[in-house]
Amino acid sequence: MAYSIESAQTIFSSTRVPSPIPATIALFDQLNVDDKLALLWYAYAELGRTITPAAPGAARLQFAEGMLNQIKQMSNDEQTQVMRDLANRVDTPIGRSYANFSVNTKLAFWYELGELMKQGLVAPIPPGYQMSGGVRVVLEAIQKLDPGQQITVLRNTVVDMGFEEEVAPSKYPTEAEPLFAREQPAPTAITIEGVTEPAVLKYIEALNKDDFDAALALFTPDGALQPPFQKPIVGREAIGAYMRAEAQGLNIMPSGGISEVLPDGSKQLKVTGKVQTPWFGVQIGMNIGWRFLINPEGKIFFLAIDMLASPEELLNLRR
Repeated sequence: MAYSIESAQTIFSSTRVPSPIPATIALFDQLNVDDKLALLWYAYAELGRTITPAAPGAARLQFAEGMLNQIKQMSNDEQTQVMRDLANRVDTPIGRSYANFSVNTKLAFWYELGELMKQGLVAPIPPGYQMSGGVRVVLEAIQKLDPGQQITVLRNTVVDMGFEEEVAPSKYPTEAEPLFAREQPAPTAITIEGVTEPAVLKYIEALNKDDFDAALALFTPDGALQPPFQKPIVGREAIGAYMRAEAQGLNIMPSGGISEVLPDGSKQLKVTGKVQTPWFGVQIGMNIGWRFLINPEGKIFFLAIDMLASPEELLNLRR
């Protein structure tokens, strides 16, 4: 059976429930630059109340510390302009440096910027600013999401800020950032109800140990990994860069899955479960689905990672 990345993306499409995340991100993208900055300010002001609090570690902030110190030395007008330039993707030295941060470092940067605003060290919302109807709509939409979905929306609001000459969905920092210190050991002996495929079990076990080389060895050389709401990342080198930037310190806890054998001996599998990230501690688990296409030799040709609309999406596997 011949298959391609494009055809692999459609596996188990009937079990997928539309997520509110893309619609919320689209609402954010429609805001003007000052409204986007205000939304981030209000979102972080709500942290710990109706929006999930972030907890950036020192390992992430150290990559942004120099930039934050530079901004603290600026006048309020200059600070506001820096934030506008980042949101507008203007070509500036700070914009270029920011674009080279990992997604987690970008989120840490804005979290710390919000803290500096609260302390009066960085200019807050411009005086006289009135929350627009658009900001109110987006903020309310974020408040209605579950904690894992809120994390994803906030990450996506900052990921494309800064300046890149060529924006590439699969571009990630080439150097790995320091590993998060795990609050507790991740589960390593994995069992999944309905799934015994070795490549799937070994993949999850490897990520739970931050053993990215072992995880990469499970992919075919031309294999692909598709993160939530992104285009597929193709090839082991690109997938490895993504893992080092995005998958460190994860606790992956699969709960169940289904497996189907195709006529040529390849397999398609769907697994659902929860993922805890070092950003948000063990109290918050994101509902995640993994869709695998395994070739006849037992290697991963394609893996899509989906943010589930709700825990109830697991029920679609039992129909």
